[in-house]
Amino acid sequence: MRYKDIMKFSFCRITVFLWILFLGLSTSVYAQLSPDLRSYRERAEEALKAKNYKQAVPYLEEWVKVNPKDVESMVILSRCFMSLQQPDKAFSYLQDAAEFGYQYHKAIVNDTIFTMLHFRKGFDEIIAMMKRNSDQAAEFPIKFAPQQRYGRYRVLYPPNYDDRRKYNLVLLLHGNSQEPTIILRWAKQLNLTNVIFVCPEAPYIKFKESASIFAPRLSAMGEDLGYPDSLKDDIIFSSADWYHSITKEAMETLPLKPVLPIVMGFSQGGFYANVVATRHPDSYKSVITICASMYPEAKVLEKYHVLRKYGIDVLLLHSTDDPIVPYQTAMLYENALDNEKIEHTFLNYKCGHWVSEDATKKISEWITRHFQE
Repeated sequence: MRYKDIMKFSFCRITVFLWILFLGLSTSVYAQLSPDLRSYRERAEEALKAKNYKQAVPYLEEWVKVNPKDVESMVILSRCFMSLQQPDKAFSYLQDAAEFGYQYHKAIVNDTIFTMLHFRKGFDEIIAMMKRNSDQAAEFPIKFAPQQRYGRYRVLYPPNYDDRRKYNLVLLLHGNSQEPTIILRWAKQLNLTNVIFVCPEAPYIKFKESASIFAPRLSAMGEDLGYPDSLKDDIIFSSADWYHSITKEAMETLPLKPVLPIVMGFSQGGFYANVVATRHPDSYKSVITICASMYPEAKVLEKYHVLRKYGIDVLLLHSTDDPIVPYQTAMLYENALDNEKIEHTFLNYKCGHWVSEDATKKISEWITRHFQE
């Protein structure tokens, strides 16, 4: 082989090697830089569910840096450090929590994980400080009452929208700690030319998470209000009725066909899609749930019989590797649907806590078929 040919061959091999190396590094860097839309608090909660305290600690530490008055997270951090056999750091965060207003002193005293700290100098002062915080809070007790107010919802019009035409309607419900644009961007991938989507904002803002990312993060459960457990049913039902009111609003104001809409929800929104349908079964033709969570208070599964009565079928989708809502939750839903002999389709896939391409295609086909009937 001539010298020029050898050099040319070597250059080609080096070029190919560099390209492979570049692509490998690019993939690695992309994986590292791929955005995680969850807050530090949500990522910490995932680690805590797995009892991975070492992984949860850095997320919680970053969280309290931007939320220095989140005393509950400070106490959780303290518990993590006790589990990791680091009592000095646990004591420090417990002290910070007391200084910033934590008031549940009895819970700390009775929590056996803190037993070792009882004998440490300064522990009694921490408990006394928490008790003072409790006494000050009791001076102006909080009461709860129903509230009527205006809320917002967003609309996704189909491609080539023409207000002289009539369209079908899908009520789309977003997940916990999200807001409508996240799920609506996904809904655009359905590419449905004869459907208008309306997506109401969940009625309660999550103050700490919103403050940490300088953007609204919403929930239909009102977790940050500190309401008593006795109000959980009322809050769930009032949120569901708010969602349903957007369906009625849309039917009156948008160019829609005189046919029943579909209600579809993701995560917490999937749970609420069930609540909306069981509370207003005469107003929907089908339910679609994606990675739906479950709250026992609303007793949704016990009310599934009304879906059969009104001929409402269900498309149930859940990712087998969902780290937020366990796959077993979907099995509970499917068992209830089977027991009530409700017509349904159950599709599992693998895409974490989100929607895969195959699932998206199935949803598009389901909606198209139901509006052709």
